[in-house]
Amino acid sequence: MDENRFEGAARKVGGKIEGAVGDLTGDGKMQADGAMDRVSGAAQNAYGSAKDAVRQAADKVGAGDFGSGMLDQIEEAGDMLAEQVDARPITAILVAAGVGFLIALATGFPVTVLTWSGVASVSNAYYDV
Repeated sequence: MDENRFEGAARKVGGKIEGAVGDLTGDGKMQADGAMDRVSGAAQNAYGSAKDAVRQAADKVGAGDFGSGMLDQIEEAGDMLAEQVDARPITAILVAAGVGFLIALATGFPVTVLTWSGVASVSNAYYDV
């Protein structure tokens, strides 16, 4: 397993703890720091998972130099992404939320819109329990 997976998981857990302490004390800065650590930890864990997957695929195919070159490129891209997340955490959170919203739209996830007159563009079948 890649070291980024361990570091990312630890950072994510630390962020959850920091956020919980911020909730208990009412410290908004600590809550925000915890949220940023959770997001960056999840991203680092995903990066480590991607590196592991590429490494395993390269080993299966026997790609040799091609696989190691691909790993180097993924590592450089991951480092650049980590720098951007550290430099602009709020932008990173907004971009991640936007990408998640676009994926939800692309997969046909029912999107509801709360309007002054109620909930719009939702089939009545979703209200049946």
